[in-house]
Amino acid sequence: MRILWVVSQILPEMADYLKLPKSTFGGWVRAMLQELKTISDIKLGVVGCASQVHSIVRFEKDEITYYILPMKGKNRAIEEEDRTKVLNEFCPDLIHIEGTEFSISEIFSKIKDIPNLISMQGILNAYEPYQYGDLPIADFMFSLSWKKLVTGWTLFFRKRFTFNKRLQIEKRTIANAQNIMGRTLWDRAHSYAFNQVAPYYSCNRNLREPFYQNEWDYKTCIPHTIFVGNGYSALKGVHFVIDAVEQLVEEFPDIHLFVAGEDPYLKNQKQLKKRVGYSYYLRKKLKNPKIKDKVTFIGTQNAAQMVEQLLKANVYVLPSLIENSPNTLGEAMLLGTPCVSAYTGGAGEMAIDEKEALLYRAGDAPMLAWQIKRIFDERERVQLRCENAKAHAKITHDKQRNLNALVNAYREILEKKED
Repeated sequence: MRILWVVSQILPEMADYLKLPKSTFGGWVRAMLQELKTISDIKLGVVGCASQVHSIVRFEKDEITYYILPMKGKNRAIEEEDRTKVLNEFCPDLIHIEGTEFSISEIFSKIKDIPNLISMQGILNAYEPYQYGDLPIADFMFSLSWKKLVTGWTLFFRKRFTFNKRLQIEKRTIANAQNIMGRTLWDRAHSYAFNQVAPYYSCNRNLREPFYQNEWDYKTCIPHTIFVGNGYSALKGVHFVIDAVEQLVEEFPDIHLFVAGEDPYLKNQKQLKKRVGYSYYLRKKLKNPKIKDKVTFIGTQNAAQMVEQLLKANVYVLPSLIENSPNTLGEAMLLGTPCVSAYTGGAGEMAIDEKEALLYRAGDAPMLAWQIKRIFDERERVQLRCENAKAHAKITHDKQRNLNALVNAYREILEKKED
């Protein structure tokens, strides 16, 4: 079997070859590729795109053939001529497309004479109603404060002219899918909304190696610390955790929130994007003297740093307004870190309420605060939930089980083609 993966991010091997900084996102792609290359009758190719190249770059590493195509435009578009060159050289039996929101995925999904399998990541059309993070965007857009006014319109135009274009790309890509792969009932439902005929296959994510090798312990965590694994946009809901910290700070004066994400504070006056938008909103919230020193943004974290933060935390919180099957929740559960999660999207399938984590309705800051307090107060029950969460995560993220599911899907798709 010759399988060509289409990816929208630059994988570490590609970044190394181009001498670019490595991204911390998309670790599950590399994790599964490492498992797939152990299958003797599979030959792997991976194609992505980058603005730094002006002609097709091809190289081999660890028995995988990589192609990097020139990027055209803001939505990671490529020339169809370059796509054709890759297909003619690699001659795939099947095209596996990871993600749906960028043009490179749509362009490869148009091929009709080679079977495709399109893997759901986030589904932007399902995320769209939550993109403002439940912020009072209309109040901002018509405020008498010029900073609020600019912030509101900035959020609106970013969504209107960047996010909304990707919604249409995604609709067309899913409609082009001959086969769909996902992980939750939620992504099954939302992919069905745009494609009622493509067969659906289930396959969970493999996580990065350090999360299988470590284990959270009450004795070594820092009491009353909270960790949020992603705070880069309003949809991710870190502002609700800040509200929860404000509610809890009097009872737990040593409480501290650590957020993996870009610091919203200005390092220089040239950082225009931080002067308006979500960063401005967070800075306004953090001016509250009760919590000013209780929140730390620690920047983008690699796998080892994420493990370190999750092992130190008293509780991991997933506050997103919508998610499919969030990897950071899986990582926390696999380590055994106590978890509080919004009951949203596919999160309720990953962690069972009360048995494996404490769930709450997304956006409900008082309920979030109460669930965090329960983690702080209930040591014995928390320990039992952590054990249950680890057991569940070991099944969800079992490398061999997930590899078998993916390979079986490949074989079934190709057998249907032969029939």
